[in-house]
Amino acid sequence: MNDDSFMKYTKLPPLTDEFLFQIIFCMEDQVNTYFIDLKQQNICESIFIEERIKEDPNRFLALPDWLPSDGFHTMEKFVSTLRNPIYRERLKQVLQSGKGIFRQFKDVLHEQPSIERLWYYFKDKEMRNRIYEWYDLHDSAFSLASLHEMGPDDDTLEVIKEDFVISDDFVSYKESFEQFRDLCIERYNEKHHSYAPLITQDVKKAWNIKEDDFTLFAITNSGEAAAVIVYHYFVGERVVEIKAYMVKDEFKGIGLFHLLFDSLCEKMKIKGVDDLVLHFYEDSLQIEPMFREILTKNMKKSVYLSISSWIDSIK
Repeated sequence: MNDDSFMKYTKLPPLTDEFLFQIIFCMEDQVNTYFIDLKQQNICESIFIEERIKEDPNRFLALPDWLPSDGFHTMEKFVSTLRNPIYRERLKQVLQSGKGIFRQFKDVLHEQPSIERLWYYFKDKEMRNRIYEWYDLHDSAFSLASLHEMGPDDDTLEVIKEDFVISDDFVSYKESFEQFRDLCIERYNEKHHSYAPLITQDVKKAWNIKEDDFTLFAITNSGEAAAVIVYHYFVGERVVEIKAYMVKDEFKGIGLFHLLFDSLCEKMKIKGVDDLVLHFYEDSLQIEPMFREILTKNMKKSVYLSISSWIDSIK
């Protein structure tokens, strides 16, 4: 094959969403081998083009590999980023089991549709990134930077929106609200810190629904209340206070509080509310980083210290 023949095939097909899907489908096929026909600008299965590959090898480019080991490493990476403690631990155990890992992994994910959807979103991003790198390597006219702008959004909230509906129907979910309240109070009662009674007192007060208090629930497609926000709307003051909030353990780490918070803000903006107050207690401090990118004001702060340590420090 002379240089002129080689230079004929220097451009890959446009990487549209449809073509990306075709490449991913072929990469996941662990039985057959596929090539891109650089002349016809399409994908061909190797069994049908064996003679043509021999005649004009530069015309065909093998798709990037996606081996079982790649799938396993992607599973490991996903589990390491999963914030739900229950399913993170269960999936870790599956990865360490050594037998039927892929089937077990899928079975566990299937129990929780929202986490299963996050997995497919994560896996799709990993495979797309592999394709982007491969395109960048083989196509001199291909711009990795511009392609990433066409890639999937990092905002996983769009992924879980399909699994939940937002409801302000307190009457229908009153029993669920009471379960949230009782569980939250019980957990603070179980704390063994000397300051636990003080926090428990504040938590009980926060969950005590009054006339101007409202609720917002995240409901699964099966009708289960997965999370709740309790808020107080100061009519005429254009400010709303989030008094209490809780996400069930099996739904933690997928962005449900974020989804509820966004829904509340949109709801309040329509009502002409300008400001929002949010309180943090111990474990709930983990959501504070969510607000780092916007300007917030600290209204008050509570600290806990040892008197003995303080006395020792001033001696």
